[in-house]
Amino acid sequence: MVKLKNNNKAVNRLVFALKNSEKIAIWSDYDPDGVFALVLAYEALVLANFKKNNIKLILPNQQKYKRSFNKFNLSLLKNMGIKLILGIDFGTTDFEQIAMAKKMGFEIILLDHHRQRSGKLPALLVNPWQKGDNSKSKNWSGTGVAYLFFQNLYKYLKINIKKLEDNSIDLLLIPTITDYIKIDKRNLPYLKKSLKKIKKCPRPGIKNSLINLDLYKKLSIKNLIKNRWKLGDFFGTLEGNGNRNNILRLLLSRDNKKTKLDVKNIKKEMMLFEKCTNKFANQGIKKFVTKSKNKFIFWGINKEIDFPGAIAKISNKLNDYFKIPVFFYCKEKNIIKGSVRDNYSKNTNIITAMKNCESLFIDFGGHPKSAGFYTKNKNLSAIQKSLKKFYEKNI
Repeated sequence: MVKLKNNNKAVNRLVFALKNSEKIAIWSDYDPDGVFALVLAYEALVLANFKKNNIKLILPNQQKYKRSFNKFNLSLLKNMGIKLILGIDFGTTDFEQIAMAKKMGFEIILLDHHRQRSGKLPALLVNPWQKGDNSKSKNWSGTGVAYLFFQNLYKYLKINIKKLEDNSIDLLLIPTITDYIKIDKRNLPYLKKSLKKIKKCPRPGIKNSLINLDLYKKLSIKNLIKNRWKLGDFFGTLEGNGNRNNILRLLLSRDNKKTKLDVKNIKKEMMLFEKCTNKFANQGIKKFVTKSKNKFIFWGINKEIDFPGAIAKISNKLNDYFKIPVFFYCKEKNIIKGSVRDNYSKNTNIITAMKNCESLFIDFGGHPKSAGFYTKNKNLSAIQKSLKKFYEKNI
């Protein structure tokens, strides 16, 4: 069993909430990893005898509120009498948002896997990458970190950990693949168990999704990695982003007929998503295809894109085509939202690249190969110059 820094403190706080029948909220990111983690955390708490009526799920509408803590949802939670929030797959670098939540009277536990930046984080953080974590097990998705945490909670409560495994380990594999998590000797045993559960006793939403994607007959970790883009597109199409999220509904449902219908509707949405992302990716290919000496691409459009997750997909498509780091951005209300992908460079780190111009971002964070950022339009030119200097020196 893996124990991460602050694990015991976080477990003790949840046990206190259980004994006192506190109302709590689970707040997650809106990408595939975040939604799978939200389902895992909800099911794990219910299995640990937390009352369903005491658990509020928050999956923020990213087009209105982004992924992190916001006054609208926090005010709703406060009016419900909730003081404790379990945040999953985000938060490690959300200093201002967490400070706002703390000021409003909330206690925050974060289960995350994104890289740290300097700054004061007024929350109880469980993250294998945080400074001072001595665990050798680092390569986990947000869902994976949540699973490790709940293993320890179950042990403390003297609940058979097999109960957690039998119910929720099937949720680990897909977000590990869609989030480009490195598979190593420490997470592989968990992923093999996840695959076995999907094969032998799958939840209807996952099985029917993989059947529709033509991935269930030849189900293996290797084949799922090979078809990573199919999984990312399908589970990343978030129509009804927010409480009506279709992937959340799909994963929670145990009704085979309903999940088949949901899968068909998601597949239609995926086709529209693919059409949208192909349009902008093709524009980028035409723009940069003759510029063979580029060491990175920094490019975007001055308008919003309606589909959640689209800018990540566009940056990924361009990265796959050119095999160089790609920073793609678009306008979102009055700010610029960007997504970064670098799946091919061996010696560079996009987080390090952005740290060189940290003051020019409103916020940024993620992984060495996959990240995102927010900035102001006036800073784009300066960011590009800083990135140019970084990549000329390091590539």
